[in-house]
Amino acid sequence: MTNKLKALIVLYCLFSSPLLAQNTLDGQAKIVPEEEVNRQSMFIEAERERVLEHYEKAADYYKKFLNENSDNAAAWYGLARTFEMLKDNVSAMDAVAKAVAKDPENQWFRIFQADLFEKVGQAKDAANIYLELTKKFPLDGAFLERLAYLSVLAGDPKSGLKALDQLEKMAGVSERTADKKHIIYLGLGDYKKAAAELEKLANTYPKRLEYRHRVAQLYESVGDKAAARKVYEEILRRNPADEVAKIAVLEKSGSDLAVLTTLKPFFKDPNLSLDGKIKEMMPWLEKLRKGGVAPEAVQALLDLGILIETAHPDDPKAWSLSGDLHYLSNRLPEALSRYRTCIKLSPTVFSVWENALSILAEQRNYDDMLVLAEKAMDDFPNQAAAYYYYGLAANEKGRPDDALVQLEQATIMTGKNTLLYLSIVDQIGLAYLRKKDAATAKARYEHALTRGGDKHPGILEHLGDTLYLAGEQNQAAEYWQKAAKIAPSPALEQKISTGKL
Repeated sequence: MTNKLKALIVLYCLFSSPLLAQNTLDGQAKIVPEEEVNRQSMFIEAERERVLEHYEKAADYYKKFLNENSDNAAAWYGLARTFEMLKDNVSAMDAVAKAVAKDPENQWFRIFQADLFEKVGQAKDAANIYLELTKKFPLDGAFLERLAYLSVLAGDPKSGLKALDQLEKMAGVSERTADKKHIIYLGLGDYKKAAAELEKLANTYPKRLEYRHRVAQLYESVGDKAAARKVYEEILRRNPADEVAKIAVLEKSGSDLAVLTTLKPFFKDPNLSLDGKIKEMMPWLEKLRKGGVAPEAVQALLDLGILIETAHPDDPKAWSLSGDLHYLSNRLPEALSRYRTCIKLSPTVFSVWENALSILAEQRNYDDMLVLAEKAMDDFPNQAAAYYYYGLAANEKGRPDDALVQLEQATIMTGKNTLLYLSIVDQIGLAYLRKKDAATAKARYEHALTRGGDKHPGILEHLGDTLYLAGEQNQAAEYWQKAAKIAPSPALEQKISTGKL
C-alpha cells in the first residue's frame, strides 16, 4: 500500500461523517453543526488534494478555508508546502511565516521554514532557526549538525565549529564530526588544527590505521615531510607490514638518481601495494611534466615503470603508470604500447585512450586512430575528445561526411573546454573544404573567431586557406601570418613566402 493511499484512508476514516454528526464533547453527546462539518471538510479536501499531488486544487481549498479560519496554523503550513511544490517559494515563505506566528512552538514548521530559507539562499536565516531549535532541544544531535552545515554555508565557520564541538561533547568523537571539523579548519587555512582533528580520530580508533594515513597525507600535502614521516613511523610500529608506510619512510636524500635507485627493491616486490607505488610516483610525474627531472634520472624512472609492469602484470593501473612515465619522457612508441595493454585490461580510464590517440595523431597513424577512436566513442559516449580524434582521422582518410557527423555531435559536449571546441570546429571547417564547400567552411571559421578562434593557429591558418580558395589572396596572407606568430611551422612559412597553398 502506498503512503498516499494510507494517508487518504486515515483522512476518510477520521472525517467521513454525515453533515449533521454526533460527537462527544466535554463528556456529552452533541450534534456538530453543518457549518462546522463543511469547514472541516474543506480542510480535509485541501489535504487530500495535496497528498494526491493536485497542487493547484489544494492551494484553492487552503485559501478558501483560510479566508474564514486565518488562525489555523496547520492550514498555513499545508498551503506553504503546496506553494513549494508549485515552485512559488515567495508565497511558500509568506505562508510558513504565518504558520510559525500562529504556532511558534511547532518544530516542524520551523524546520520547513529553515529549508525554504536555505533554498532561496538565505543560509544565515536558516542557521538562526536551527540555533533556536538547538536551545529548545539540546539533546537533538541532528539539529546541531544542521546548524554546523548552515553556519558554514552562511560564511560563519566558527559557529559551525562551535556546533560540532557541542555535538562531540554530547555524542563523543566520531568520523562524521572530526571529518567535518577537519574540512572547516582546512578552509580556514589552519592546517595544524585540521591535522589535530584527524589525529584525535586516529587516537580514538587506534586500530583504524587509515585515519593515521590521512594525517600523514595531510602533512605531505602542506609540505611538512618531517611530520608526515613521524606519522608513517607510528603506523609501522602498529603494523610493520604496512606497504605504503614502508615506502614513505625510505631515506630519500641525495640526487634524483640516488633516490630512485633506493626505490627499486620495493617496486620490484609484487607483494607490496601498487597503490603505494603509484602514490610515490605522483610527484615524479609532475616533475617530468615540468621538465624538472635530471636527465640521468629519467631512465631510472622508466626502469621503475618496467618493474611495476613486471610486478603487477594484470593490473591496468601498472601499465597506465608506466605509459605515463614513457609519455612524459617523450618515449612515444613505448608509451603507446603500454597504453594499448592498459586498454585491453580495462578500458575504463579515458585519459589513457586520449594519450594513445594523441600519440597516433603525432605519428600520423590515421588507420589505427580511426579504429581506436571509434572504440573510444563506444566506451565513452560523452567524451568530446574521442569524437574529435575520430573526425580528424576520418578527414585525413578522405571521409569528410563521416567526419562531420561525429564532429558536429562533439561540439555540444565540450562544455567550457574552449580549446577542444575550437579544435573540433577547425576539423569541421577542413571537412567542408574537402567537400569543396568553401562558403560553409568560411562561415564556420569566421564564427569561431568570435569565440576565441583568433588565438587558435589551426583556425587562423585554415581560414587563410579558405580565403585563398575564394580568391582573396591578400586576406589569406594576413591570416597565415597571424597563425605563424602563434605557432610557426614550415608549411606556414611556405604559404607566406610563396603566397600560395
